[in-house]
Formats: sequence, structure tokens, C-alpha cells
Amino acid sequence: MSSNPPLDTSTPAAPKRFRVGSLEYTRFQLIQVFIWLLLGDFCLHLMDMGVVPTLVPLQFESLGASKTLYNFVTLTIVNGLYFILVPIISTWSDRTRTSLGRRRPFLLYTAPLLALSLVLLGFTTNIARFFNSIAPGLIESLGGVPAVAIGLTVALFIIFKLLDMFPQSVYYYLWPDVIPAEYLGTFGALFRVFYAGGSLVFNWFLIQKAKEHPEQIYMLSAVLYLIAFLVLVWRVKEPKYDPPPPVEGASGSFLKRFWAQIVGYGRDCFTMSFYWKFFLAMAVFQMAYQPFIVNLIFYGKKIFSDTPEGLSKYGGVMGWKDIMWIAIYLMLVPLMRFVHPVIAGLAGYVLMTSAAVYGAFFVHDEATFRIAIFLVFGSVGLYLGGTAAIGPRLLPKEKYGQFASAGAMIFRLGVMLAGILAGVVFEKLGPEWVFKWLLFFLVLGFVMMVMLWHDWRKRGGSEGYTPPLRPSPGTITEANATEANATEAKAN
Repeated sequence: MSSNPPLDTSTPAAPKRFRVGSLEYTRFQLIQVFIWLLLGDFCLHLMDMGVVPTLVPLQFESLGASKTLYNFVTLTIVNGLYFILVPIISTWSDRTRTSLGRRRPFLLYTAPLLALSLVLLGFTTNIARFFNSIAPGLIESLGGVPAVAIGLTVALFIIFKLLDMFPQSVYYYLWPDVIPAEYLGTFGALFRVFYAGGSLVFNWFLIQKAKEHPEQIYMLSAVLYLIAFLVLVWRVKEPKYDPPPPVEGASGSFLKRFWAQIVGYGRDCFTMSFYWKFFLAMAVFQMAYQPFIVNLIFYGKKIFSDTPEGLSKYGGVMGWKDIMWIAIYLMLVPLMRFVHPVIAGLAGYVLMTSAAVYGAFFVHDEATFRIAIFLVFGSVGLYLGGTAAIGPRLLPKEKYGQFASAGAMIFRLGVMLAGILAGVVFEKLGPEWVFKWLLFFLVLGFVMMVMLWHDWRKRGGSEGYTPPLRPSPGTITEANATEANATEAKAN
């Protein structure tokens, strides 16, 4: 007579939980956080990597503005403003404590104003004509409808970019606050997939309508952005934060307190050589890429012709670029849990520099232009996807916004100065110099990336790296000051 097997009375294993700060997610809840952040990413980059960098240069050109003015406004003025304001906004966000958290208020309150400025940017000629109908003498004294339209385009573009500064900084600071550290690399690669998806939708479905219906495209992009970021603020919750540390020099006059904060900011961010290597490696890429991408359309028009059909061909090439990016980023999703962003960045620089050599010396017709686009943007995609989480992996989490803004200051200053030079170069030498521009700065960036990689390895590399921090004056002792200096000396 056989006996019945004993009943299994063990408790079923609890589902895995994912934690970051005071937040705790189930797998389904973490997926939801990814979805809302990625929806915002898609709409943000449909606007910032599709609509604006294509429609704005066409708008300037159609109004008769020079490439020097275009580059001065879009690169020099905008990056100069970012250089000044991003550190203020970032440090302000780090220290903010509200019922919505420290990041979401900045996204919520700027979203409607940003959407409105983008809509108005699409109607600058219509606005100029309206004012001309009610005050023709005044408009004529200002240079006529085209001159007033150029002035409005410049003013509204700058207003738009000032408001765009908030999602282009604070949105990224939200990542380490709400995503578990072990999934930041995976999210960064997915972020790039949706980033490319926004650009793809524009290049395949909207660019051919850019000359005939720019107003409607601006409006569509503005509405999508507004909806996506309102939903993001509603659905993504932030953790509870500890009170911000006391402000150094909190007593005394306003100027004394302000100066003490500047000194503290500079001491934290700019007195360690490791962070200088990081800031410069990232900045020189932007100095290469931003003037390249905002002037590439002029070379594309020269290659394919300045007609709706030519724009459609150019858009098709850029659309295939986006599909390639999506494939690259999807490939990186599982890999980035095992490859450190510093290693990916170094490999990306090698590939980008090699591709830029081809673009600089071998492009002369539609076929070679397509090959150059494939090579350059393929390598750029690997670099962007591989380094998407490099900031959260290298910078101190407790002061992430502050250090990220310091890096932004350096690259904004670099792009601001590069914009002045780019306007002259492309005005005098022609848009075909975009690839030579890219090559020159990528060589410099590769040198900086090698120096960063070398220092990172000395500080522990993939297994042992900890973000270095200078002790604040109130906590400095002879022992920890000696230790900090010794660590810095050893790394160098």
C-alpha cells in the first residue's frame, strides 16, 4: 500500500521587488515607469531632434537670414544662456522639496509655456503680416515684413530654447531618482530607441510637408509634447528625499551668500581632474556634433536639390538613419547591463573618428553621401546608446543635478564658441565642410576620452569605481583632506 506524498506547505516565493530610495516597484510597476518616461522621451525628441532642427533653418533661410545669423542664434546665443542658467536651475532642482518631488515641478509648470512658444514660432510670418495690416508705417520703419518676421523668429526661438532647457536638463536628472541603478544602462539604451523613433516619425512622415505646412507641424509637435509631459508628471512618482544639506555661507548679506554658493559649487565640480576629463570628453563631442547636425540639411539640399522632392530624398536618408539607430539601441538594451559606459564611449569615439574620415574626404554625390550618413550615424548611434547612462554611473548621486549642470556648462560654453566659428566656416567655405568639422573635433575628443578611461581604471574601473568628492569645509580634517589629495594624486 503506497503512501500519499507529503503536502507542500512552503510559502510561494514573493515576486521580485525593485527599489530606488524610498520607492519600491513590482516588475509591472517598473515597466510602467519606463513607459511614461519613454513616451516623454519620444515626444521631446520628435520636437528637439526632428521638428526644430529641420524647420527652424528652413524658416531662417526662407526669410533671407544668413547662415552666420542662424548659427549665432541657434548655437552661440542659446548655449550662452544655457551656460549661465542650467547650473542655477540644476542646483535649484537638487535642493527643491515639494509634494511633487524635486524634479516634476520644473517639468509641470514649464510644459504649457513651452508648447505655446513652439506654436507661435511657427506663425512668425503670419504675426508680422498681421502687425503690418494694422500698423504698416511701423513695420516699414523696422525693415518690412521679412525683417520683422526674422526678429520674431529669433526672439521666439530663444524663448522656446529657454523653456526647453527644463526638460533638456531636469528630465534627465529624474532618471537616477526613479530608476534602480542596475537598470540605468538598460533604460538609457531604450531611451535612445525612442529618441530615434521621434526623429524617424518626422523624417519619414513630416519632412516632405516642411515647406508647405510648417505651422501645422509645429502645432502637432507642441500638443504631443504637452500631453506626454503632463502624463509623465501625473504617473511617475518621486521618492522621499532627505532635507538638502545646509547652504554654505547661509548667513550674511545676499552677495556674501551668493558668492559662498558659487565657491562651493566650483570647489565641488571643478577642483578634481577626473571630472574635468569627463566634462571635456563629453563637451568636445557636442562641439563636433551640434554644428554638424544643424548645418547638415544645407549640405543635403546641395546634394539632393532644394525642392520638395530633394527634401523628401534627404528625409528618406535620415529616416533610414533613424531605423539603424533603433536597431543599434535595441541591440544595446541587453548589452549595457554588462558593458560600462566609459568602455562604450571609448569604442564609440574610435568608430566615429574613422567614419568622419570617409565623410570628410570621399563624399561627392548622392551615393557617397548616403554611405557617409550610414557610417557616421551608425557610429554616433553606438556612442550615444553606449554613453546614455555615463552621467549616472560616474557622477555623485546626491549632487547629480549640480555635477551634470557643471558638465553642461562646459559643453555649452564650447558649443557657444564653436557656433561663432561654425557660422564663418560654413558661410565662407560651404556646407560640404560639415564632415571636416566633425572629424577635427572628434580627434580632440578621442584624446580626452582616452584620458578619462585611463583615470577611471586607476580609480577602480567597472568593479571598484566610486565617484570622488571633495569634503566640504565644515567636515575637512587633516586625515580626510590628506586622503582626498592622495587619491587624486594616485589617479593622476
